[in-house]
Amino acid sequence: MANQGVDLSLTALFRVIWSNRKLLLIIGAVAVVGSALVSLVMTEYYRSTVVIFPARTSSIILNESGVKRGNISDFGEEEEAEQLLQVISSDDVQQRVIEKHDLYAHYEIDRGEAHSRSRIRQQYNSNVNVKRTKYNSIEISVLDTDSEMAAGIANSISEFTDSVKNRMIRERAMTSMSMIDDEHARLQTELDSLSAQLNELQEMGVSGEIERGALLEAYAEAVTNLDRATARELKASIELNRTYGDEYDLTRRRRDVVIDQLLRFRNFKNQFIADASIDIPQKFIVDRAIPADKKAWPVRWLLVVATTSSVLLLTLVLLIIRENQEAIFINR
Repeated sequence: MANQGVDLSLTALFRVIWSNRKLLLIIGAVAVVGSALVSLVMTEYYRSTVVIFPARTSSIILNESGVKRGNISDFGEEEEAEQLLQVISSDDVQQRVIEKHDLYAHYEIDRGEAHSRSRIRQQYNSNVNVKRTKYNSIEISVLDTDSEMAAGIANSISEFTDSVKNRMIRERAMTSMSMIDDEHARLQTELDSLSAQLNELQEMGVSGEIERGALLEAYAEAVTNLDRATARELKASIELNRTYGDEYDLTRRRRDVVIDQLLRFRNFKNQFIADASIDIPQKFIVDRAIPADKKAWPVRWLLVVATTSSVLLLTLVLLIIRENQEAIFINR
């Protein structure tokens, strides 16, 4: 017997549907009723959403060195948005939200049971969705059986994003300020030492370049005027300055460099003090979450249509296989 193959033409398909129309109608009706009943007993969820933009800068600018970091009113770019996403998804933010809204009780999870921490985080992550939009904003969407709770969680995530990021900035500033304090103390000690060396040289009679030039002019004038006593005194002073003059100049130049470094470190310290006490918004809120007045899930009509269509399609496939079982199985 020749192998005729499986007939998948439209005519054959309509023939299968028509010859099994009663069965398909019965199965379709059962699927509609069953899926409708299931959708009625499914838990209803409400969705609340917060839309925010990341801020451009994380510091209060107090000196010229900070101007390049941008103005506090600027919107952030892609890098700031990705950083804010990481903060929003951090364990710190999650834990604060869980504790504030007592989500253990809300999700009916016993704190004392094994793996309760994993369960609460799994439930939290399944209900909270955070994504960056094409406009570089961040959308925080929360599903919950309670519309008030959904809005509260969404707004709390936005709120704790500020406190967590500010805490990170403060901790980093405090660490940096400690290092700056150490370097400032070292420079101050060096400055005190250099100043003491200059004082000793000055007490010996060593002076700066301008004063040494004046000594040479005074010595030349004394020699011209035949003032031998004055000339001897000036010559002794000139010899002393010739011996220690270079040391004096090097010490004074080094002192000037250290003074400049100290001034810059004081500016840095002031900036880090500002960062260490920072408590400013790290984002711009476009839309705050409000309690939804309409459920987001389940969409009952869509559930009924999808379930019924899937059941009918599967039934039709099985009927086609039955109609062509000889071609599929016997003639192979």
